[in-house]
Amino acid sequence: MEYKKLGRFTIDRPVAKGGMGEVILSVDDSGMPIALKTILDTYQYNERFREMFIREAEITFCLDHPNIVKAYRFEKLGNRLVMAMEYLDGISLRDVLKRLYERKLHMPVPIALAIMEKALAGLDYAHKKKDDFGNSLGIIHRDLNPSNVFVTLDGEVKILDFGISKATQKDVHQLSPKAEIKGKISYLSPEQIRGGALDCRTDVFTAAVVLWEMLAARPLFLRPTDAEAMEAIANSERLPIRTLRPDVPEAMAQVLEAALNCDPKKRISSAAEFAARLRESVKGVCLPGIGEEEVSAFARSLFGKIENREDPLFRSAYAWLMTLTPGHEELGLSQLRDLAESHPSMPYVQMNFARALVMIGDRQEGLRRMRKLARVDSLEAEIQSILEWLGVRRRPVLQRLNRRHPINHTLGWIRHRVMGPTRYQQEFLAA
Repeated sequence: MEYKKLGRFTIDRPVAKGGMGEVILSVDDSGMPIALKTILDTYQYNERFREMFIREAEITFCLDHPNIVKAYRFEKLGNRLVMAMEYLDGISLRDVLKRLYERKLHMPVPIALAIMEKALAGLDYAHKKKDDFGNSLGIIHRDLNPSNVFVTLDGEVKILDFGISKATQKDVHQLSPKAEIKGKISYLSPEQIRGGALDCRTDVFTAAVVLWEMLAARPLFLRPTDAEAMEAIANSERLPIRTLRPDVPEAMAQVLEAALNCDPKKRISSAAEFAARLRESVKGVCLPGIGEEEVSAFARSLFGKIENREDPLFRSAYAWLMTLTPGHEELGLSQLRDLAESHPSMPYVQMNFARALVMIGDRQEGLRRMRKLARVDSLEAEIQSILEWLGVRRRPVLQRLNRRHPINHTLGWIRHRVMGPTRYQQEFLAA
C-alpha cells in the first residue's frame, strides 16, 4: 500500500501477503498495534473474493477463544474492506517447519504435542460454537495447514484465516459449488477430494497431517503435481511416523494413524477426542507441564529472537528442551544443574532441574526437589500434575475444588485409609 493512513489506522508496514489478501501492521488512534487484513488491490473489485472476505469476518467475529486470532473491527473504507485483528508477534508454523527442515532438526515430541493440543482446543471451540438460540453453527475450518497455525514469541498458539471456512447451518456461507475443492491441495481431506459431505472430522484429518509434519519435519502429501498429491491422500500413501521418528511413542503413532484414516466413519470423531487420545498416548512416557514458556523458548531459539541470552528463565527452558531431544539429554541436564546451583531462589529453574532428574537423572533427588517445590504456590498446580503423572499422588476426589480444600482433604484422607498408599508414595516420602 502506498498510503500511510487508512481510516483511524496509521500504516506501518506489510507483514504478510497471501494469494488473496495481505496483512499490514498498523497503529490505531490509541497507539495499540493492530494487524489490518485486507484484499489485495488486484482483487478489490472481485465480488467473489469480497464475499469470501466478508464470510471470514462473520465467522471470526463470532469466535472468542485464546487459541483463535481475535477480530476487533470490520470496516468499509471507501471501496476497501478492512478487518482489524490482534497483532501477533511470532512466526507461522510453516516457517517453523521450514527452519527445522533447513537445519535438519526435529521438534521435540512434547513441544509438537503442546502446540497441537492448543490448536485442537481452538478447533473444538469453533466446531461446537452455537448461535444465540443454542443452535450449532457447524463451523468447519476446511483449510487448516501450517500457514494458518501461528506461534507467538510468548508461546501462544493461534488459528488464523477462516477465509474458506463454512458454517454448515447457514446458507449464506454456502458460497462455492458443492463439489468445488477448497484449501491447499496437500492438506485436503479425502472427503474434500471426493466432493463428499464435510464435518468436523475434516479438520481432524488436516490437524493430524500438520502434527505428522511437525514430528517428521517434512511434508506428508506433497507431490510433484496436484493430481499425485490428491491420489496419495485418497489412497493413504504415507509413511508411518515411527519410520522417521523412532522416539515417537507407539501409542501416539497409533492415535495419529486413527486421525489420518481415509474413512471419516473410522476416523477420530472430534478435535476434543483427538486431543484427549494424544494426551493419553504419552502417559508414562512424556512428563506433563510443557507450556507456553517451553514453546516460547523453542520458537525464540529456533529463530534467534532472544532479548537476553543470559536470562536464567530462558536458559532453563531451553536446557529442559535439550533433555527432551534425543542425543542432547545429558548436555541439557548438565546445564540445568549449573543453573539450579547458581539460581537457588528461582522456582521455575528449580522445577526444570527436578523434572530432568526424574526423567533422566537421579530420580530420588528429583522427587526430593519435587516435594520441596510442591509447597511453592506459583508452582503448586504444575508440580501436582507431575506428581499425579508419576503416581506419587492421586487426583483430588472433587476435581472442581482445590486440593487443599477441607472437603478434598477429608475425602482424600478417607480414600488413603481405605486404599492405602499409591505404588510410588513410599518412594516419594523416602525422598
